[in-house]
Amino acid sequence: MKSLIDNITEVIGESGDRDPEKMAKDVASAVNQSAILAITDPTGKVIYANEHFVSMSKYEPHELIGKNHNIVNSGHHSKEYFKEMWRTIGQGKIWRGEVKNRAKDGTYYWVDTVIVPFLNEKGKPIQYISIRWDITEKKQMEESIRDNAELYRLITENASEFIAVIDNESKFKYASPSFRKLLGYPSEQLERTDFSDIIYESDRTSTLRNVVQYAKSQRVLQFRVLKSDQTVAYMRANMYQIQDEGKYLGDHIIVMNDITEQKISEQRILDLASNDQLTTLLNRTAFRRHLYKKLEHTIANEQCLALVHLNIDRFRYVNDSLGHQAGDYLFSVVANRLKEVLGEEDIIGRISGDEFAFTLSRIQNEEDAMQLAEGIRLYLQEPIAIDDKEYELSVSSGMSLFPEHATKASDLVTRAEKALQKVKVEGGGSLALYELGTVSKTLERILLENELKRSVEQEYFQLEYQPKVDLKTLELTGFEALVRWNHPDLGRIPPDRFIPLAEETKVIVPLGEWILNEALAQLREWEEMGHTNLRMAVNFSTIQIEEENIVEMIQQALQCHHISPTQLEVELTESTFVNKDEMSKKIQQIRDLGATVAIDDFGTGYSSFSYIKELPVDTVKIDRAFIQDLDENEDSKAIVSAIVTLANTVGLNIVAEGVETKQHGEILASLGCHEGQGYYYSRPIAPVECVFFLENRIVGIQ
Repeated sequence: MKSLIDNITEVIGESGDRDPEKMAKDVASAVNQSAILAITDPTGKVIYANEHFVSMSKYEPHELIGKNHNIVNSGHHSKEYFKEMWRTIGQGKIWRGEVKNRAKDGTYYWVDTVIVPFLNEKGKPIQYISIRWDITEKKQMEESIRDNAELYRLITENASEFIAVIDNESKFKYASPSFRKLLGYPSEQLERTDFSDIIYESDRTSTLRNVVQYAKSQRVLQFRVLKSDQTVAYMRANMYQIQDEGKYLGDHIIVMNDITEQKISEQRILDLASNDQLTTLLNRTAFRRHLYKKLEHTIANEQCLALVHLNIDRFRYVNDSLGHQAGDYLFSVVANRLKEVLGEEDIIGRISGDEFAFTLSRIQNEEDAMQLAEGIRLYLQEPIAIDDKEYELSVSSGMSLFPEHATKASDLVTRAEKALQKVKVEGGGSLALYELGTVSKTLERILLENELKRSVEQEYFQLEYQPKVDLKTLELTGFEALVRWNHPDLGRIPPDRFIPLAEETKVIVPLGEWILNEALAQLREWEEMGHTNLRMAVNFSTIQIEEENIVEMIQQALQCHHISPTQLEVELTESTFVNKDEMSKKIQQIRDLGATVAIDDFGTGYSSFSYIKELPVDTVKIDRAFIQDLDENEDSKAIVSAIVTLANTVGLNIVAEGVETKQHGEILASLGCHEGQGYYYSRPIAPVECVFFLENRIVGIQ
């Protein structure tokens, strides 16, 4: 027999939270202690019964599981009563009522019942959870009240239930002490108050309209009352006509129970079934369900609709580097930003851990949709402060349009997902609209994933080398090794397409080891030709550095190729240093070997300039974005000057990437930058082309 936790976990598993089982335990524990619980399939067959149900029904668990719930039917209620119940829950609505059941030993008991349907994405029930409270004593008391007026008086004065008598104009004629205490009104004030005045305003009309009807049928009425402190209590009430020898006297008895806590429990269960617990957005199943309804409304009103799926690029690095708490915070920020910019008519959901989806209703055409979706994507990428540092997200978005791309909700989702996959294959960080070619792009990603590992084994990768130059003497100081993928069938595949994929699939680990060994083997070959005292820079992914044996792997590679550790420079991106306390130990071990460590693309990621002095590195590589307009943009020049000054202060080597002109080199040299790298000196070239630089040691001036 499945436990309650198992069943609830199944339903809320798509909420996007990290631990649905824990959430399920919280709900189960909150309700299971006081309520009679059962879970049935759509046909009414029992698939779970808690201890309270077993105790009340006097059936053993094995006698209940697999049986229809009518095993406890007492025959007290009409067929129409249960037909209405099944009609209500079959429509996906909650049913409430009081039911008389019969236990295995023939005794009868009454339960106050709430049946909550759990729905699939099409709005069809897949399970029913029945939550019941034992009200046998209450029903016995009500019967006594009807039969004995004196007993009525005694009971009402001492009952824990809330009892009131009102006339046909809804004036209070009596309120039990417990009811007066609940409301908080003085007795004299309550006597001057209409029953309608204490009913919550939005419930008032329907409650009063149903008083007479429900009193005749003995049906249960629910409404909210407003207490003197302006708080609200949920009440469940039975209403009875006061009669004398069968003649209605014009007054009604109302017997009420405070079900506020019960309502909170119900809402908690519904929230778990429909909402992502971290962001409060719709979960995957609920989002799909709302999308069906949204599309129906769009069709009926002859409107346009856009569906956007978005993904936070390489989010795993955030969790690994900053920790899960920071990752959760980023998700919350993204969710709040989406709520902020989207209208009430749009729906928003967290589809999976790092993927969100939303609709755009305020559009007239494709141009409107693209402009609005791109604006939202850029807003989500604005810096987010974490631990006094700013972190910039990279967001990929895919979009499909109704009716241009699909007329069904499921097809609209599929096409938005394919558009998103296209963006991811191309490196991420942009928006794509679905088009016919998207399918082939998706297939391309699958093909690339399959080919990556095989290409490492078959050595389909090659290295090119870009020279580094002393900015003052123009002497060659070394090379940076850059990987290239020349597939025999797919052709040349750019790094910005396969490197992120290699990192996602962890193929970067064996690929990175091959790159290191290939670069060191090439350096050894040049040394044997007489070209000594060169440094080789090799890029390492954060995923590689996280490997337990990374230091041993580097050491073995150096020894294998007889290369001095001082000739190796390990290049890392700023993201590697986000959680510097955890990563610094390994990085320092690499430095202890004798190798130098460089931080690549400095200035564009996580670090502030003042952070330079704290980094466990030997070299700072200034990102090309600050170099490209160095001769025209004073801000870029000021930033580069600040980086150089700070780096020189703490004794770091400084390399500028993206040197494109002679003027770039001269300005950088004047600012105190040590080395340069860029197309002004040389593009990345094959080993055979490096001979010219090696033989001359002075980089040719263009």
